[in-house]
Amino acid sequence: MKKLILILLLSFSFTVNAQKKCVTIKVEKIEEHKVKVIKTNTCKNVVTVRVYFKKEWDSIQKKRKQRQKRN
Repeated sequence: MKKLILILLLSFSFTVNAQKKCVTIKVEKIEEHKVKVIKTNTCKNVVTVRVYFKKEWDSIQKKRKQRQKRN
């Protein structure tokens, strides 16, 4: 019985550690005032490319950091 519980706990811990992040974000500076953001979702094989003004991207990042601090 103890071995069965141990095996179940180990298998659960392996599955939790095996999960990977699906979304990666790369930021490239195009010009002084523009930024290209490439978002790659490896789980669904989707690539999105967006171009933002630098001020707009900075405000998006600031809002994201504030949400993370709240949680």
